[in-house]
Amino acid sequence: MTRIKSNPPNKKTHQSKTLAGVAYMEDDAVAVLATTLDSALMDGTARMLAQRVYSSLPAPPVSTSAPLSKHAAAAASSPPADGADRISGLPDDILRGVVSRLPARDAARTTALSKHWTGVWRSVPLVLVDAHLLPAAAGLPDTVSRALAAHPGPFRCVHLTGTPMAARRNEVTRWLQLLAAKGARELVFVNRPTPIRAHLQLPGALFTCTSLTRLYLGFWTFPGTGTVPPAAVSFPRLRELGLGSVAIEEWDLAFLLENKCPVLEKLVVVGSRWRPVPIRIRSCSLRCVQVCSSTVPEIDVGHAPVLERLLLCGVSGRICGLFTMASRIKIGYAPNLRLLGFLVPGMHEPEITGNTNTVLPSVQMVGVQVKLGTRPHQGHDGASFPQMLSQHGDALYPV
Repeated sequence: MTRIKSNPPNKKTHQSKTLAGVAYMEDDAVAVLATTLDSALMDGTARMLAQRVYSSLPAPPVSTSAPLSKHAAAAASSPPADGADRISGLPDDILRGVVSRLPARDAARTTALSKHWTGVWRSVPLVLVDAHLLPAAAGLPDTVSRALAAHPGPFRCVHLTGTPMAARRNEVTRWLQLLAAKGARELVFVNRPTPIRAHLQLPGALFTCTSLTRLYLGFWTFPGTGTVPPAAVSFPRLRELGLGSVAIEEWDLAFLLENKCPVLEKLVVVGSRWRPVPIRIRSCSLRCVQVCSSTVPEIDVGHAPVLERLLLCGVSGRICGLFTMASRIKIGYAPNLRLLGFLVPGMHEPEITGNTNTVLPSVQMVGVQVKLGTRPHQGHDGASFPQMLSQHGDALYPV
């Protein structure tokens, strides 16, 4: 068994803070979340899902806690004795590298140095994190609007994780149009945490963002793909998709995975609780699927020739009254699957179509959570837990 090593006591580790009863990493997002989360409107389940969603988001490529940002002000307050500006004389490639590592507000401030620095800032792909814009005297949404409009693009990465959007629907549409026009590559677009029934409808302008390679959405109702022409829905470069407490119809998710994300490699579904939707995987590009803290009646891996990891955590079927139905895990064709788990007897019903040695020839680890004294659960019309364990016993990782 692999041991998990802890950090030595003399090394710094990220500290967590608690906002509205939710623990978050002590980083840039803390500032913006503190202004948007309202603990009075969130019950225990909502706080838990908010925690899951925010913890699943990728970290932005720049940070206000980075050494360059921390010491920039100190360096500026102690200029050379002779007053010479030695930085502006560096090659533009080096200057662009410096500016690209600054938070958006600090990067924009370099334009006050000279006209040359204005050109440098405008030529650097923008990294915009709304937490880096605080405090915003004009309000965070207006500040975001000005930042998106001022830079000519392209946008390397845009993280909007705490900007209030409920009263700014027209602006949200405009933001997505700007992101599409200016070639955004990565987008983390998270609305204020709300009950699923109160989720805002995500504008269809999202479908015009065809340059995206990474997309994470949180607390939205996904726009119906049937409301726009099929040719207008396409993410030809998208490699990573995260859906955090996103209300989406079964056919819309299947349509995206099967037809509109030809190079998608990673799918993350987190906090899908109130509207159970089966996940049907028909993809020639998906390598990793992660489903966490979600109600999913069925995960059907029908055709996934390059899928390597199917990771489950806190996944159950439909809730009927006081009873929780099992979630069916159906695997038809996944010849490269190496990691499967964690399966929970009674909560998951594995169904392997055909012989597991041909359907799952490359499995190296099967994670199963078991309770001593309980009988393994029989799968529905397919391989049961005992059958899976007898054929992949050497790969078993019990918890």
